[in-house]
Amino acid sequence: MAWKSKTRSLQVFDTEQSADTVEWCPVSPSHNILACGTYQLQKGAGVEDATPSRTGRLYLFDFRREGSLSPPLTELQRMDTPAILDLKWCHVLVSGKAVLGIAAATGELQLYTMSDSQEGSCSLQTLSSLVVGAERLALSLDWSTGRMDSSDVRVVCSDSAGCVSVLSLAEGTLTALSQWKAHSFEAWISAFSYWDTQLIYSGGDDCKLKGWDLRVGPSCPTFTSKRHSMGVCSIHSNPHREHILATGSYDEQVLLWDGRNMQQPLSECAMGGGVWRLKWHPAHQHLLLAACMHNDFHILHCQQALG
Repeated sequence: MAWKSKTRSLQVFDTEQSADTVEWCPVSPSHNILACGTYQLQKGAGVEDATPSRTGRLYLFDFRREGSLSPPLTELQRMDTPAILDLKWCHVLVSGKAVLGIAAATGELQLYTMSDSQEGSCSLQTLSSLVVGAERLALSLDWSTGRMDSSDVRVVCSDSAGCVSVLSLAEGTLTALSQWKAHSFEAWISAFSYWDTQLIYSGGDDCKLKGWDLRVGPSCPTFTSKRHSMGVCSIHSNPHREHILATGSYDEQVLLWDGRNMQQPLSECAMGGGVWRLKWHPAHQHLLLAACMHNDFHILHCQQALG
């Protein structure tokens, strides 16, 4: 499912803190805009200051290949924030603007809108925020809009208390719809089924992958899989192929699933490192990007597995 490829660096940018999440803007005409979030654990210096703090920074970049001599990446904006665990753009415009969501170490889900300046640049402004829970970290988020459907914009968020929260975005305001205890330990990841946005998937440090149907309610998952042998930390629904789901884990495996049969995966691939994030290609339905701890990035070609 994987093949070897050679890459070369176009540019190096020092984010100063650990950069743990990077996302291209998916909406036209802003495909050249890139957001990056950082996470840094600041340990207390003494006994009286033993509680560690988590700091972060949000960067906004413009990427343009205008010549071989000029660096393609230009920093447009930076702002200090709480540590950022995850960030994702809404796949559609909201009230005519691109919206970026951030899962923060303060337990907040933060939303920003992107606006054009008079100088022709872009910048982010705060839109809305909501604390999903006290004394916890917001660990992941996903938008319901993966198939470019703007009729019902919702966000799912998971946190370090093992909870999953579903929120709606209407008239620029986040509103909590539901929250439930989904996992025994950290709920590392949550994701929508882009084909049926009443279905939600979650993965946790309890090594379990679960499905939830919002129409039924969160009292009981639709399935619980223990196929991963370690914490499940990445899930992504394929926006091009109905029922297809990719999951990754600290066990260093990427599994492909047909959502109609969660008893056995369609295929598995060893990555040589814990799989922190997975993302299907925005245009090519068989290409899957895996970000692996201690073992770089891999592009998986899944056509044979998916048929």
